[in-house]
Amino acid sequence: MSSQETIIQIMPATGWVAVFDESGDESAEALVCFALVESVQNGTTRRDVRPMLVNGKQISFADAAPNFLRVEELETFEDEDEEEEDEEDGEE
Repeated sequence: MSSQETIIQIMPATGWVAVFDESGDESAEALVCFALVESVQNGTTRRDVRPMLVNGKQISFADAAPNFLRVEELETFEDEDEEEEDEEDGEE
């Protein structure tokens, strides 16, 4: 049977990013909102919070992309990126 999804509510996602694997490197894209999504599959109902981002002129679920890794606060992602750069500088 097919799955039916309904967005119940959306909440702003200011300061949050979706992290993607880009050929072994991580990149981040700003999220526009989190959606509370209700899905029904084979008579079973569940609710999940899913991240959404702008994709061209559409808004789509970030976690539907094949290279999606995780959701993270932008500040945390930037701090990790700086730590990696510091480690690389120390190796030279």
